[in-house]
Amino acid sequence: MKKAFALSAFVVALVGCKSLVEKGHNLFEAGMYTQSAEYYEQALTEDPHNVEAQKGLALARNKILDKGLIDVRMLRLGGNQTGATLKLESLLRNQIDWQIEPFGAIASTQREELGYATQWLTQQAKQLSQSHYPDKFRYFEHSYAFLISNAQLDPLIANYRAPLQSKAHAQCTQMVSQATQSRFYLRQFAEKYCMSWSLPQNFHTMNEDPTRYSRIRLSPDFTIKLHQTSRQATALNTASLAFKQIFRESLWYSPIGQHTFDLDLTANLEHSRNVKLVSRQKHYTTVEERVNPHNPKDKLEVEVKKAYSYPVTEFTEHFSIDAVYKGVVAKQHLEFKVDDSQTHYTQSHYADFPQLGISPVQATFLDVDMRLDKQMRVLQSHFKAQLERVWEDTHCNGLIGAQHGEYILRCGKIDPKNEFVNSWFIKQFGLAYNEMAALYAL
Repeated sequence: MKKAFALSAFVVALVGCKSLVEKGHNLFEAGMYTQSAEYYEQALTEDPHNVEAQKGLALARNKILDKGLIDVRMLRLGGNQTGATLKLESLLRNQIDWQIEPFGAIASTQREELGYATQWLTQQAKQLSQSHYPDKFRYFEHSYAFLISNAQLDPLIANYRAPLQSKAHAQCTQMVSQATQSRFYLRQFAEKYCMSWSLPQNFHTMNEDPTRYSRIRLSPDFTIKLHQTSRQATALNTASLAFKQIFRESLWYSPIGQHTFDLDLTANLEHSRNVKLVSRQKHYTTVEERVNPHNPKDKLEVEVKKAYSYPVTEFTEHFSIDAVYKGVVAKQHLEFKVDDSQTHYTQSHYADFPQLGISPVQATFLDVDMRLDKQMRVLQSHFKAQLERVWEDTHCNGLIGAQHGEYILRCGKIDPKNEFVNSWFIKQFGLAYNEMAALYAL
């Protein structure tokens, strides 16, 4: 039996894999090379030794590379050398990931575009080395690391980087002077910044942050009335623990936080199922042969009315849940409530009388687990959103320009596209928030 099951599973997997390869072939023929490659990759995930998928993936990736190089050329000829170089950088990264070595016309095109890109990189490096903002040069290195290495420009980059050290030192010194004991985000950023430029500073240990929380104290109050099982009670307790995890993953939590966050979680869960056994009856007419009372030797067909009786079990379910959380963070009240209720009727029987359209029926009960899980996920989602909203209200609105960048950094965590945040970073470092975040893991 086990061997038969294993063989059946293998056949199903083989058919599924073949279908994925066929879809890959169809997309390849339609010129949709990226999508076809995805199907070949899925097929190889199911069967790593599928030769057709291996060949298809190699062809698709070569086509992606070929088309990508054409895009590079068109961008360059259109005067967008920055876009062309970024595209070429991406293609080189893919080649390394895919372990592809271009050949023929593709290799020739790539060499030509690498030549143009090298010229542009050399010009950009010289220009950025004279910039007032050392991090613009650093981001340039980060963005084109593969091309710089491929074009063997590392010695040139190193020569340009050295004079920028003094400018970075000035920036480091300024941030260190502003990063007082209470400016935690600015201090963390200053530490990363100075160390990245090989300018270590002696910072005092940060012991407590009065603006954040190191603990969450959850106070659950559950009223649970269930008809038969305690599984939902366990699920409710498990779901309540997710609130702790959501808070720990929020920006409000820090090991050096000074406060304890108190959250009250109240839930009333009821599920009852009433059972009733009833008798159903269905009338029908049939034809039977009877003896002719006037001529006993003769028989007559007579219509006879009959009733078919069968037992039916009727179920009536009542389900309801009311749940609410309440808490205060940064002097702002958090609260949200969900409720759901339903009365559901269903039945079951084993009667089987096809002539009357009667067949066995199985009862379909409410999926209480699903309904409970749905409402708790809604509650958790709102809790997460409210924590983010309060952080934004606290650190983005009104106070964003205070404390020499402390609130800028805090606001950027939740709103990296904030206009004020980006204007501050551009003014200070010549780069937008996301660009600096890529360099210093903000």
